[in-house]
Amino acid sequence: MFIKSNQPHRGFTLYETIIALMVTIMTLGILQQSLQILKIIQQTDFQEQVRWHITQEKLQTVLQNSKIINLKNQRIVYSPNDEQNKRVIEKYWAGDKLMLHARTVSNGGHEPIMTDLKKIDIEKNGNLVIITTENKAQQKSTMCLVYDE
Repeated sequence: MFIKSNQPHRGFTLYETIIALMVTIMTLGILQQSLQILKIIQQTDFQEQVRWHITQEKLQTVLQNSKIINLKNQRIVYSPNDEQNKRVIEKYWAGDKLMLHARTVSNGGHEPIMTDLKKIDIEKNGNLVIITTENKAQQKSTMCLVYDE
């Protein structure tokens, strides 16, 4: 037997409580997955940015303390002030992988600077050497390196 009351019901019923708990659990699950993905993305992007900045600083230091002899055909030929050997920075294919590398003109050698690239463009504009790279994720980066003529 049901008793009818003219007073409105106060509080949650059982099914309202269950629905509220389900929505809360789903929201927390989605939030947790989003935070995990964000953490992975931040680590990956941060590592790439650090690598790129270190490379730019190293190249800037090398070219700033060197005399550029020739800059054409996607190659930088330079001579460090404290050495007699000429060195080259150029793009280099190793199998199917493109990289930016340095080597000596006379003795050869091989020093990878940046690897796993899709495209490299080296150009000169006044006293700037502009190296534009594109990685396999199609992210473009431009290094502007200053040298004294």
